[in-house]
Amino acid sequence: MQAITFNIWSVVILLGAAQGLFLALYLFTKSENRNANKWLALLLTTITLHLFEYGANISGISMIYPFLLASTYPVIFCIGPFFYIYCRYLLDSNYKVGVKSVFHVVPVFLVLLMMLPFYTMSTEQKSVFIQDLESNGQLVIPVEQIIFMAIHMIQTTIYIYVSYRFVLKKEKELKQATSNVLLVKKINWLHKFSLYFSIYMALYFLLVVVLTYIDSYQLQIDYVMLLIMSLSLYAIGYSAIQNPEVFKALPKQELQIGGFKASDSFSVIKNSNKFPVLREKLLQFMDTGKPYLKNDLKISDLADSLSVPYHQLSQLINDEFNVNFYDFINKYRVEDAKKLLRAETRNPKMLAVAYEVGFNSKATFNRVFKKFTGLTPSEYRDKNAVASGKASVSGV
Repeated sequence: MQAITFNIWSVVILLGAAQGLFLALYLFTKSENRNANKWLALLLTTITLHLFEYGANISGISMIYPFLLASTYPVIFCIGPFFYIYCRYLLDSNYKVGVKSVFHVVPVFLVLLMMLPFYTMSTEQKSVFIQDLESNGQLVIPVEQIIFMAIHMIQTTIYIYVSYRFVLKKEKELKQATSNVLLVKKINWLHKFSLYFSIYMALYFLLVVVLTYIDSYQLQIDYVMLLIMSLSLYAIGYSAIQNPEVFKALPKQELQIGGFKASDSFSVIKNSNKFPVLREKLLQFMDTGKPYLKNDLKISDLADSLSVPYHQLSQLINDEFNVNFYDFINKYRVEDAKKLLRAETRNPKMLAVAYEVGFNSKATFNRVFKKFTGLTPSEYRDKNAVASGKASVSGV
């Protein structure tokens, strides 16, 4: 009977799996942000089970209990779909898993059918099958195994790419609608999560390439890839401790894209002024300090200047002025630009005006100016020049 041995690799991998299992159980029990956390928990559970299987292989447990061999192969095809669904639930309040979502797990059932001949083998047959693949401490990899790994790599990569594109799209849309700090943290979290997956898949790709060109390999080839997966679980656990708000729900209105019209003013919503002192302080600083002239101004910079927490400033701008931070700042820039364009004694170049009022490019200046006025800067200048000319003639 083969003895069970634990080396440093198996210990790290098994501890990573234990960390993932603990975090999955924690997320399953959270009532807040239920849907997103549930799918993240399912994703972590899938990864955890796969790590437990590999830990069992490395330590020799699988040879004593052969039913563990390849037991998680079908479920690893859930990793990509679960990550995609998690991203959707986290940033899209209207998303729901429906009948069509079953297509995401079709590969799982196909692999299960493909693996049935192996799963239905007796314990002795499985042991013999594995022993037949061993040669001088190495395993001869069947062609079917390499094909299986390649398909898994392609499928997961596609889901990571689609998820990343979705996050970028929602990031652009939501930043136009809100400057909520929690939203920024959630998006940054998804970017990091995507990075972990990308590193893992890059290593997986290298492994497939290596196995394609050699006839056999030692189990240690998998160690680096599995270590990255384990460290990712540690990183997720660390994020849960350091930033527990990432796993909380955003107010539903923060996930709904609302349009801000150029004609909207900075009037306060009736009976909603929660920060009267901060509001007056902010408006006074905008008029006297003109912080918007800094082209890379961030909400954290403005909050530091006012000596207030930036999440409080974000809430003030969102709730009291009914705009997001970017529109709030750009409104001031456009008002300054209009003054410069109306000046009769000068005929400024548009790029110079853009830089002078705080924009960092002419294209952004044109787009934002038209959003607030309905005219391009040139059209606005020409219109006011004509109006000024008519006024002069009528005054003769």
